[in-house]
Amino acid sequence: MRQRNGFVRKMLAGFLIGIGCILPGVSGGVMAVSFGLYRPMLDAVMQLWRTPVRSLCFLAPLAIGGAAGMALGAAALSTVMARYETLMLFLFTGFILGGVPDLLHEAEQNSRFRPRWLLSLLLGVLLALPLGLVGGQSDQLTVLTTMQAFLTGLLEGVGTVVPGISTSFVLLRLGWYQAYLTAVRTLDIVQLLPLGAGFALSAAACMRGVKWLFDRHTGHACYAVLGFLLVSVALVFPGFSPGRLLWAEAGVLVIGTTVARIMGQK
Repeated sequence: MRQRNGFVRKMLAGFLIGIGCILPGVSGGVMAVSFGLYRPMLDAVMQLWRTPVRSLCFLAPLAIGGAAGMALGAAALSTVMARYETLMLFLFTGFILGGVPDLLHEAEQNSRFRPRWLLSLLLGVLLALPLGLVGGQSDQLTVLTTMQAFLTGLLEGVGTVVPGISTSFVLLRLGWYQAYLTAVRTLDIVQLLPLGAGFALSAAACMRGVKWLFDRHTGHACYAVLGFLLVSVALVFPGFSPGRLLWAEAGVLVIGTTVARIMGQK
């Protein structure tokens, strides 16, 4: 009975992590950290070849739940984004701003704030600035090319492994987000195969380094992520509209921030 309950709990956690991988402003990595699963997941993946049975028993319910969360989340978001894109951008901005205090708290888990962490914040900003050179797309694509799908997988792999980075914001900037949702929702194998290959490649490449960095230099890592996030939000923030829409946009922004704070406190 205990094993069955544990399997169900991990499936539910995987479901929420999968939704976090889809929602801009919400990081699947941060969701895993909040559930106490981030370090065990990294360990299980890195020990997969040494202890395959044990690792697969741990990862299987998370993978099943994660796949379901991504599919259902994509189905809901693809429709909503097509009709209310601007309001959804305000909601996602609220999500990410509301999560900033949790990221700062994570940075101070092992020590108090150090002024030198601000150098890492600057580094994160500098790493994200090249995104501003990418022309923002006024219209979202509906279908990804093979190379675009592969690059999307690379971005999602990084966003899943590195807590705090919501790569969906980058996809919004590129104009690929709607096509990404459609591919996941419709289970488009032609696009999902290169996407999965890119995901596996980037996740495997940065997993060991990220684990070492967050274990040994948590403050520097969190502040670098914060710099990346702030630039990403600035690039996709649509700006407030005049008139009555201003109040709706401000309200949605507050709702997103409040929801993120409640989730962080939970």
